[in-house]
Amino acid sequence: MRDETAEQNRYQRALIASGSQAPATAGHAVFWEFNGKTLKEHPPADGPDPLCQGCGKRWPCEMAESAMQQVGVRS
Repeated sequence: MRDETAEQNRYQRALIASGSQAPATAGHAVFWEFNGKTLKEHPPADGPDPLCQGCGKRWPCEMAESAMQQVGVRS
């Protein structure tokens, strides 16, 4: 992303976090996979005021926001 905003940078950090965890149990694996899939389905569009590419709402949409918080990236 060119000239990414703080929120777009936050998205990139959350995407990396969701794919870099070694799950302790099968339940943890599902947790990380689900949040990673959600983030991949709801990326921000480029630009200073991006929309969600997955649902068209203002980004971060509630799906992306929830997934980012779940993987521990709050700000």
